[in-house]
Amino acid sequence: MTKEKEAELFERYDIECFDYTDYPHKSFWSEGMGDSQYREALTETFSKQHDATTLYVHIPFCVELCYFCICHKEITQNQEKVKRHIYGSLLPELDLLVAHFKKTAIRPRITEVYLGGGSPTILEYAEFDALLEKIRQFVPIESLDRFNVEVDPRDVNEEKLRFYKSRGVTVISMGIQDFDPNVQKAVNRIQPIELVQERLRVARELFTSINFDLLAGLPYQTEESMRETVKQVVKLAPDRISFDYFRYNERFYPHMKILKGMNAFPDFVAKRKILAIAANGFAEAGYVRTGFEHFAKPDDRVAKALGRGTATYTSLGAITGSSLNVIATGRSGHGIIGNQYLFQNHYDQGLFKGAVDAGKFPIYRGHKLSDNDVMRRKIIRKLRTYFFLDIEAIEHEYSLNFDQYFRQEKEIFSHFMKDGLVVLDQRRLAVTETGLNFAELIASVFDAYTNKKLLAKLDSRRI
Repeated sequence: MTKEKEAELFERYDIECFDYTDYPHKSFWSEGMGDSQYREALTETFSKQHDATTLYVHIPFCVELCYFCICHKEITQNQEKVKRHIYGSLLPELDLLVAHFKKTAIRPRITEVYLGGGSPTILEYAEFDALLEKIRQFVPIESLDRFNVEVDPRDVNEEKLRFYKSRGVTVISMGIQDFDPNVQKAVNRIQPIELVQERLRVARELFTSINFDLLAGLPYQTEESMRETVKQVVKLAPDRISFDYFRYNERFYPHMKILKGMNAFPDFVAKRKILAIAANGFAEAGYVRTGFEHFAKPDDRVAKALGRGTATYTSLGAITGSSLNVIATGRSGHGIIGNQYLFQNHYDQGLFKGAVDAGKFPIYRGHKLSDNDVMRRKIIRKLRTYFFLDIEAIEHEYSLNFDQYFRQEKEIFSHFMKDGLVVLDQRRLAVTETGLNFAELIASVFDAYTNKKLLAKLDSRRI
């Protein structure tokens, strides 16, 4: 495809959509789902199944504000505030889990633990150990498949990395975002490549896997600067790379207004080109694309799972598919319980602590998936991970006629087919090489909550 044709397609399909780490998107969840529904979901799910499960623990603190951040966090350098939250809110929430498991005689088979944030590296050793001791009451830390901690390269040193290793951590995820000094300065995250290299020198000795998080669409990013960042990432050779779009939203993240004044954002078209450049660079370096925005070395467990046909993704990124349940704890933590339940904790510290003090799980909202939701979630995950669907397999699994059930979806796909983004026949829906740059938009066709709006946009543009 010529550069002119590529640019034309980027212009034509400059349509934002959800990133689908959850389906349906959290904006469609109900605040009517609370403590009692959460307890019922835990009991119903784990009394019937013993599937592998991930425990996610959200640490909602960072020392410094990164202007691109969409995570729930609180900026503080006050360790007393951190300690009050750990001992006064988070550990008591975990106590509720322990008590519920004991009362109902259920014990989820937790095979992975993930500490995210915010930045878990803000925790001092005593608080990290206190958290671990609480988790040990219902999780076999020593025999986990993976124990992942998100680390800020600026806030972790050799001593702390070795401490993590001594406590059973096997995987670290580093927030990199971009190596260009102008971009780092603009987003208030200055971490020279030399700093990252030093952290990696130690980390490679200690951990089985090292992951990098990158973003496309940050201020002052250009196609050329991204090529340089990709070269540097390839040299550092992380095991996995998560490369998502930066999504500007000053309504929910007022701090982003600081970036707006710079007037230096790549537009939507340029942002897509930047991600495409990165994807091509990682492919040339031998990385396997394990989803729309995820990449892994060929010997990584997710890449191997892709080959077996079991890989998928959740809000924690590309995964092997062995652990689809996510029990989420901490402020704003959101989880997946069984095949039908989604829950999220309160963002607000007062509401979170108030619920826990009252002996209730601090649930803010949730969603019970219908059979249609479950099917569409599976289809979206499959399409974003493998970029194709076996239509006959879908018809057989769900006892439906694809053409009839997805009439509206086929109408939308007709737009994409004209431009060679997808191929659709009676047996297979496949994203083409050209369509890979639009895979998340293509997957959104199966979102029953939003696809009418997508069709209206396409029709209005006479695409």
